[in-house]
Amino acid sequence: MASIDGPLSVLRPLAKLTHCLMFYTLIAATIRGAASSQALLLPPRADCQSLDSPNQHSQLYPGYATGNLNGTTLIVPIPLQTAREVIPDEYEIAEAAYRELLPSFPAGMYPMVAQIVHDHDIRVSSLNASLPDFSRASLEFPFIDIFGDGHSSFRWAGTFLITASNELAIEGAESYGITVHPATFDPPCDAYIHTLDGTMYAHSQSNDTAASKFLTIDTEPSVWNVPYPLDFIMNVTNQPVFANPQLCDYYLRLYNTSLTTGETAPVPVVGNVRTNLEPFTTPQSWDGVYGWRLATPFLEPLGPSVCQ
Repeated sequence: MASIDGPLSVLRPLAKLTHCLMFYTLIAATIRGAASSQALLLPPRADCQSLDSPNQHSQLYPGYATGNLNGTTLIVPIPLQTAREVIPDEYEIAEAAYRELLPSFPAGMYPMVAQIVHDHDIRVSSLNASLPDFSRASLEFPFIDIFGDGHSSFRWAGTFLITASNELAIEGAESYGITVHPATFDPPCDAYIHTLDGTMYAHSQSNDTAASKFLTIDTEPSVWNVPYPLDFIMNVTNQPVFANPQLCDYYLRLYNTSLTTGETAPVPVVGNVRTNLEPFTTPQSWDGVYGWRLATPFLEPLGPSVCQ
């Protein structure tokens, strides 16, 4: 496996292979209050080695960028009018598409996505290359109808927080018109961390303190209340991602592998979101929102495609 170390002039084309296309200084008070929440965090591991599962499918798909994506994906119901205000005017919202999948979804609401994920063990087998892990955080908007046909669903993702040290991931995202805030993540090498009160916690904070962009998620299992079936999450996370409607990332998460069974099977969760991130212009918070904590393999084409 080729090392990613080397002149950036040679490695820059590989930036487009990372899952950032579509892609700590804030104290923990943002979710539970000043020093009390900071004390709940378990001590960080000194070695910063990811606990994520290794990539076991790169040889099966040599023409793709492959890896494992682990993290928390929450569905945040927001007023449909709010969604219409923050989503660019030229894009329609395919409300009928998500209501067909979720007939009981509240009237007048829209299913925004909030997530923090960790890309691990990224490889391109055909090039004998690997890329460093990175984390990213985002607010994303599925069921966007960019063709006006009433049913084609794309996912608009205009802004990401991405691990500041991964220049390739940042440049790859920016080449698609995505706004990127280089950021620090807690934990730095995994998708979330256990806390002493039993929750799972993840935090991202832009390195530009003047901008103060951040996203924080804390969750706990919700096995008795699962309002969003895993099939719905699979649909949302596999919608083509775009920031510019001329270029789409036909990224695919695989939900039918050993990674989604046994000890690594997806877990339904309920949690809280705190953020100051585009497309919102002021800090936002949502409590008691549901989703899934899950890890899946992924496949990503080696370059962009025309949205179609």
